[in-house]
Amino acid sequence: MSNFPSLALLAVFLTAPLCGLARADDAYTLHENLHADQKVSYAVTFDHKTKSTSTTNGVATPTDTDTGISWKVTMTTQEARDGSAVRSQAAFDAASVDTSKSLLGDEVKTTCPYAGKTIGLTRHPDDSITDDFQGNASDDDSGMLDNFITPDQIWYPDQPVAVGDTWDNSAELAKYSSLGPKDQLISKCKLDWVKTIDGKQIAQISNSIATIYHEDGNVEEDMEGTAIQWVDIATGIIIKVDEKETSTYSTPKTEATQVSGGTEFTFHAEVLPAATTQPVIYDGR
Repeated sequence: MSNFPSLALLAVFLTAPLCGLARADDAYTLHENLHADQKVSYAVTFDHKTKSTSTTNGVATPTDTDTGISWKVTMTTQEARDGSAVRSQAAFDAASVDTSKSLLGDEVKTTCPYAGKTIGLTRHPDDSITDDFQGNASDDDSGMLDNFITPDQIWYPDQPVAVGDTWDNSAELAKYSSLGPKDQLISKCKLDWVKTIDGKQIAQISNSIATIYHEDGNVEEDMEGTAIQWVDIATGIIIKVDEKETSTYSTPKTEATQVSGGTEFTFHAEVLPAATTQPVIYDGR
């Protein structure tokens, strides 16, 4: 049905004990700090289930799918503006795969269309995103690819925040969420804590989101989800994210075709330790 809202991609595997919890009244400035030639590698997994029924003239057509991805990607920033990438290259590990479930429930793996390739991504002044991939890819794969250049900055407040503060990032997130003229999106974030982990200041942001999409045939898809993100404050990079969303379909009774059921998906991404880069302090330029 719809493209899923792009939710921040990316995270680091950290195992050191937590210490140095910040005071609730300390204020923190969160700002993405990418620069040219910076490399960051990510491991990403995504699972998307759809179970719905389309009924026309009493004839029901069920849909029951379970698809996903397991990718490793190294992003190289070629050009940045205000700390966020506007041109990047995405180099895919040759072992990156797409997955699906068979009717018997067995997982089937197929090579990702981008596996072993390096693809250029551009974020334009109007916030549209294009890539230079010349092959064939599904809409889900294409959307996930383009999300790698979506700014982490869309999750951050426009002023310093203290632990416990909340903010609305609906307008920034909506730019990358494939909304139609009648669609609606509400997204709220909260700074849960700031801790020193493995010598770095890490902030946890929790997010709740609700989206209403209007599909062909007057089908309405209502989505709700939550996400937890870890941010390396020095680099401004989201180093880990775990997200879950569910949706339900509904159709006005006046429509000849009725659609019911819904979807659910889970998303996890993390920065791979071997490719983490040195912190770059944002200087306001």
